[in-house]
Amino acid sequence: MNELLSPIRRLTDTLPFLLDPKVGIVTGVSEHPLEVDSPRFFRFNGSAANTEAFGEYRNFAIGGGAATTRELALAKTVGECVERYCAAIYDKQQFPLCSYKEAPFACVHPGRFALYRADQYNHPEFDFDEFTEDAPVRWVQAANLATGVQEAVPASMVFVPYFFYENGDETPIVQPISSGLSCHCSFEEAVVGGICEVIERDNFMITWQAKLSRRKIRKQSLSAKNRDLIRRFEEVGYDIHLMDISNETTITGILAVATHTKTDFVPLVVAASVALSPEEAVRKALEELAHTERYAYQIKNELPRLAPHPEYDNVLGQVHHVNFWVNPGVSEHAAFLYGSEETMDFADLVDHSQETAAEEMNRLVSLIKNSGYEVLVTDITSSDIRSLGITVIRAIIPGYHPLFMGYHKRPLGSERLWTIPQKLGFEGLVPGGNDYPFPHPFP
Repeated sequence: MNELLSPIRRLTDTLPFLLDPKVGIVTGVSEHPLEVDSPRFFRFNGSAANTEAFGEYRNFAIGGGAATTRELALAKTVGECVERYCAAIYDKQQFPLCSYKEAPFACVHPGRFALYRADQYNHPEFDFDEFTEDAPVRWVQAANLATGVQEAVPASMVFVPYFFYENGDETPIVQPISSGLSCHCSFEEAVVGGICEVIERDNFMITWQAKLSRRKIRKQSLSAKNRDLIRRFEEVGYDIHLMDISNETTITGILAVATHTKTDFVPLVVAASVALSPEEAVRKALEELAHTERYAYQIKNELPRLAPHPEYDNVLGQVHHVNFWVNPGVSEHAAFLYGSEETMDFADLVDHSQETAAEEMNRLVSLIKNSGYEVLVTDITSSDIRSLGITVIRAIIPGYHPLFMGYHKRPLGSERLWTIPQKLGFEGLVPGGNDYPFPHPFP
């Protein structure tokens, strides 16, 4: 299913019903001017309404998107604003609070989630406690797409922001983050987007933490359209590297890295994408790279560099991760990402694309199930958003390796981190040993 041929206009057509500076769900949208030193992409920023006005929590209000067409960039921006709006509208008191052992309903077993390692929990300043069968948490129902059965998952893995209160009755088990949130004009399309994002984060974090140099895709083997996207970066001096970071499912995962040697530019930017269509995965990775490049450029020019710290105690959140890597003095430590001498043609990527969104959703679920995992989905669409024909979901794949922010909060308790590299033909990490000792550069 080619997203450019799908009715993406359905999202942008809802904008008149969403946008109002005072009472709109989207309170503002602005197009970035094209700077002379910027790759030629359309970029938008948007802001969503403050959900604290009618709920307990304030949402992450800012969304954005980049594409080669104004319409697609705007649709991405609207979708991101809406998904973050819906993800913050909830009432904790409506979610049952109990441990896995006490739950009178079916739950996903705590041990199925990839979280942290014992030595992390033992650190006196670590924020989270082990998710055990006895740990009381709040639960939300999710649909297992492989079996059709409802299984409860922790609410902290569905909604964002999500706060654990000191000395509260709920066990702080995980860093709430947006991975797997997706907004689209049908349930199936939203699920496809959410699943692909979960896979993308798994692909990248295993590649980074296990220090895997993945095969590079020969640029001359790409389609004319995707070669054009690369030229847009090269026009302003960036070198572009594309790597195949697909996991054992063979669903295409693409890592895009931009490097620049001039000090006025960002020395290193990374982005990634996953899609059943390799053509779509490459395009989306390059569009996301364009979006991230301007974000990193803004951080480089508006914030001071992080002070050197031997334990990276000052790398705490998303901005810190990006800020760390806009320092040209450290960019060599990410060179392994694009340093492989092994190359491949674009045609070597496996095309799993289907004709409809429903077929794509089912194909993803099947590929993941055949590799030993299951997809769970929670529909979190608010009533006002649903009335516009839009759906927002959270996709979760228990056991998949997550992306977290903050160097000391990186996930070390995942079985996949210690086993998937070997399945992909790499030496991998020594079980129980150390991962790559640098903060990841993912935005």
